Amino acid sequence: MDFDEFNDLQKKALFDLLVLGMYADGNLDLIEDEKARRVLDSIKFSADGDRQRFMDDSFTRARKHGADQEASLRYVASIAKHFPSLEIRRKAYSALEDCLSSDNRLADTECKLLIIVSEEFKL
Repeated sequence: MDFDEFNDLQKKALFDLLVLGMYADGNLDLIEDEKARRVLDSIKFSADGDRQRFMDDSFTRARKHGADQEASLRYVASIAKHFPSLEIRRKAYSALEDCLSSDNRLADTECKLLIIVSEEFKL
């Protein structure tokens, strides 16, 4: 998927969303990780340390906010603010859906996350 129309802040929000998705089923899959890293690789960081810090912080946020449905809802709502247009929200949702379905199955928790995201993104 092409993320050229996303600015770096939106790419960071998308990466956070994908990492949250990776934690949704409690199974960190290599294919999901690769899809998230493609987004991360497209972000310009001023130093390698900044990139690593952002990535570490993103995984921490995902673990913290993915603990229950209410926390996930609040976190997705904060992420949604970075996607002002319907088109960019659709692309972010599609990237999440693609990432979650990359192992050819969707766990119940992943389906619930997709519902939360579709509602918060007003799709």
